[in-house]
Parts: sequence; C-alpha cells; structure tokens
Amino acid sequence: MAEDTPRVAYVFPGQGSQAFGMGLGLYKQSSAAQQVWHAADASGNELLTPHVFDGVAESLRPTDVQQPAIVATSIAALAAFNEELGLQQVFVGSGYPINVVVFAGHSVGLVSALVGAGCTPIDEAVALVRDRGRYMAAAARDKPGSMVAVLGLDPASVEALVESIRTRVPGSYLSVANVNSPQQVVVAGDLLAIDHLVNEGRARGARRVIPLDVSGAFHSIAMLPARESMRKRLLAVGIDAPFAPVLSNVDATELTTPSEIRAELADHIVAPVQWLDGVRKIETMGVKHVVEFGHGSVLTGMLRRTVKEVELHNVFDVESARSVAGILT
Repeated sequence: MAEDTPRVAYVFPGQGSQAFGMGLGLYKQSSAAQQVWHAADASGNELLTPHVFDGVAESLRPTDVQQPAIVATSIAALAAFNEELGLQQVFVGSGYPINVVVFAGHSVGLVSALVGAGCTPIDEAVALVRDRGRYMAAAARDKPGSMVAVLGLDPASVEALVESIRTRVPGSYLSVANVNSPQQVVVAGDLLAIDHLVNEGRARGARRVIPLDVSGAFHSIAMLPARESMRKRLLAVGIDAPFAPVLSNVDATELTTPSEIRAELADHIVAPVQWLDGVRKIETMGVKHVVEFGHGSVLTGMLRRTVKEVELHNVFDVESARSVAGILT
C-alpha cells in the first residue's frame, strides 16, 4: 500500500457496546458475517447466537456470553466490510486496498483487533474470550465489586478522589479502571467504596457519576486470579505477528510480536485501560480516518471529543460497510 494513501486506524469496542440482537441484521444480509457467527457458534460447547439473537435481553448479561458476542459482532462487521471490498477474508492482510497502519481495541475489543490484524482466527479468539469471561466472572464472585463512569472530571481529579475514598474505606481496592477521554474516567472497586464515589463525585465537580451494569470490578486487582488463569490458557493459543501494530491497552505502546501480545492479553485484565493514551498515539501516527467495527458508536463517540482533523466512521451493517468502503477506496 502506497504511503501517499490516507492512513487509517481500525478500532473495536469492548463491554458497554453490547445490545440484545446486535449483529442480527448483518447475519441476515451478509454471507461473510454469517460465516463469522457460525465459526463463533462452533467454538464452544454452547451456541452463542441464541443468546444474542433469540430469547430475552437478560441472556446476554453473563460475562462469558457478553464478551464473545461483542468480539463476534465486531469481526462480523469487519467481514462484511471486507466482502464489500471484494475480499473473502475476515482480517487485514497482504494486498489489502486500504492503508491500515494501526489496530486498537478497548478491553475485550483488543481480541477483536488481534483477529482483524491477522494474529488469530475467529474461532480460536471466541473460544479464548469465552474462557476470559469465565475467569473474570469467577474472580468477581470471589471478590465482589462494581464500576462507575465519572463524567466531567479530568483523570487527575478522579485519581485524587479515588485515593481519598480508598484511604477512608478499610480494605478498599478502589482504583481507576479506564481513562477513556479527558472528561470520562471509569472507576472499579469494592461495593462500599463505589457507594462513596457515587455519593461524593458530584460534590467534587463531576457532571454525572453513572453506575455501570457490570458483574464485577474489571481492570482492578480483583481480577488477579483471572490474569493468572489467562496466562496459562494463552499457552494453548496460536498467535501470529500482526499485519500492523496493535496498540496496548496498558501503556499505548505498539504490540508487534506474539510474545508482547501474550503478555498484554493477560496483563490488561488487571491493568487500567489507557484508551486516551492510545487515541493520542493514533493521532501522532498521522491517521486521517478511524473506523469502528461493531455495534453502536461507543469509541467514535469518545474520539469525537478528543481528536482533531480525523474523520470517524462506523461499520455496523451492510449499508454502512458499503458507504465506508466507498469513502476509503
């Protein structure tokens, strides 16, 4: 791909982007997307599609269902997009007609990014994420906690508030879990400290403090057992070098080797997601277009408040896939 073509980033959302029925339109309209869902169904002992497409919304709530469903939805969107480009593959590879210079994913979206970058096939990725969700759910049962989004305060102010509460609540492990934008920070921790944060946040200047519908304190020390289980599980996963760098959630560095990716997949379960640093890294790489693959527009919504002079696109159905493909080729 010639360097004079626009530089593009592909990004993939994590938990918080899910909705019951997500991806159903793509499943019905795109044969490539349908093949992704079939591969996802074949990756475990229990079918995934009935939890997402049928039944009731509550069936999507368990972490070990929600996470693989998010990955499958994102990769189905990428597959439909590639189908519009005239390609049969669900990943970016040699001869790709768009100058994709970096991939990024938010939390479990990192796994979607790795599939898109050609590091691992969709069936292995979904199987891995099913287990990731189980490990995290087990850790959450052993150390109950929750998460809240703090809007309208900068990261340093949120960190100061978190530290103040943690010192006042015995045994608290309250900590910053995601730094999403200059005015959006997610905090994870024990239930009592979370209650303090909800009560004190607005008094400290937050515009809103929103409890999140999650089953545990993800990206905190509550997830240490899940990290260790993930390290062992990764020994059985084949990982190739990515087509282009994948950004670390932990420190926004460029992951380019299988060993770096394995370490990241375990460590980021406990470490805060430094999404804002990743966005700033994308800007320094001269990216002119960012494409979010998956349900909704969580990431482009955050990017819109942060980046300048970058065009933002969402691919979530066949129509959007066709439109964005036309813009970028």
